Amino acid sequence: MQLEDDLGALEVDFTTSQPARLDEASAFELGFPHDGLASDHVRKVTSGDLKIETRR
Repeated sequence: MQLEDDLGALEVDFTTSQPARLDEASAFELGFPHDGLASDHVRKVTSGDLKIETRR
């Protein structure tokens, strides 16, 4: 992980809980358009799992 490499250069020591707290603090929702593109429907369409019913 790049953060670990960067901080290693500074010789910073973390407790076992501090990296998890940093991950939690920096987490954010990606929002539009990522949420739509990551949806099950779009994944099925782009991966070829789309089934089209024939019209009568």
